[in-house]
Amino acid sequence: MEGTLVAALAASLASMAAFALLAVMFRRGSWLFLLAGRTAREGADEQGVRALGKRMAVVLVVGSALMATLAAYLGAEIARDAAVASVAAMANNAAFLALIASLIWFFVVQRPARPSGGDAPAGRMAARVRAASLAHLHLATILFVIALIGVIAVVGVLAAL
Repeated sequence: MEGTLVAALAASLASMAAFALLAVMFRRGSWLFLLAGRTAREGADEQGVRALGKRMAVVLVVGSALMATLAAYLGAEIARDAAVASVAAMANNAAFLALIASLIWFFVVQRPARPSGGDAPAGRMAARVRAASLAHLHLATILFVIALIGVIAVVGVLAAL
């Protein structure tokens, strides 16, 4: 039991540090190839790619906070401090909700602007379908978000064991 908690604590601290490092690098405009693939390397739409990196940095800061609250909870469990564990669990739940909200914000902000006009029902429906599509996102961005969620899930499962 203690070994699993220590392993989960180490994994949460390592992922917290990795998320924080990625957030700093994306905010600075470095390592953007992880989010935009070849577009970042070719220099096409540099301003858009930098904005993408800054938005992802916000999500990563929230993910880092989630891992920090999980580490606090696991540390309290190891120390057998029920009061701190209770507060850390509530903070972890709040950080998880904040992560979901930041991911929703990230994808909503990335949507392309709807074209004006198109009062016909078919035109409005086509505009909705275009806005709901993920075609405007880079494949690397989608894969990065899936990897981020995967890391959080693996660390969470390890902590739950």
